[in-house]
Amino acid sequence: MTKMTLREAEELLSAAGIDSPRDEARLIFRLVGEVPQHETVSLDSECDSPLVFEAVNRRAERVPLEYITGRADFYRESYKVNESVLIPRPDTEILVDYGVKNLPRGADFLDLCTGSGCVALSILNNTRDTTALAVDISESALAVARENARELGLSDRIEFMRADVTEIALTRSACAVFSNPPYVSDSAYEALEPEIYKEPKIAFLGGADGCDFYRTLTPLYREIIEKDGFIAYEIGYDQGDLLREIAGTCGMHCEIIRDLGGRERVAVLRRK
Repeated sequence: MTKMTLREAEELLSAAGIDSPRDEARLIFRLVGEVPQHETVSLDSECDSPLVFEAVNRRAERVPLEYITGRADFYRESYKVNESVLIPRPDTEILVDYGVKNLPRGADFLDLCTGSGCVALSILNNTRDTTALAVDISESALAVARENARELGLSDRIEFMRADVTEIALTRSACAVFSNPPYVSDSAYEALEPEIYKEPKIAFLGGADGCDFYRTLTPLYREIIEKDGFIAYEIGYDQGDLLREIAGTCGMHCEIIRDLGGRERVAVLRRK
């Protein structure tokens, strides 16, 4: 095959079980093949770029589209992503939005399990005079986060640290701690869509009930938040009661914030 039409790309993706094959085929033609958007209106549009052939075949193998294009839009920013990091998702924008609206000017905060850096960097990019320390156990993930910081011009406001967030003992205080930790239960992980298994497994698994990280992180980081500070976690849709229980055992209140679909999405913990 020397050329591929948009129709052929759509048919390949449809046969592979992709939910929106036409939309994704158009995106691949535009972003990978650099086909002008107005030319992707017709299914007879053609592209002879080998990169498009490769991209369509990779997507048919259920490689996430963001890994193929190398970019993910998130909050008000666009981030570089690769197989070393979890793909930023709209669910996590609820966590970022809480930070943007509730951090005081000049706040210093932590971002645990930073991955691509999207949580810390979007908060920094939409607040004034704030600074952050972003921590991850993966050096390859931190390399992506550093590059994203450079792209956004935020390198002078963020520090990166390679460490296990469940073991480090920080001496610095912080106004707030943000984290989108692994929170998928072991059993739920086995039933997820095929694309998930192309992403880092370590970014998903949170133990038998998905709450292992919350149990470990909460007593550790409770000690470093300032008097009126808070810990904000992204959580699973059914984990609110467990987070309230964990907060209570640590002498903290827990407020649950729901997403636009009414699902539990963010837990905000403050000292009683």
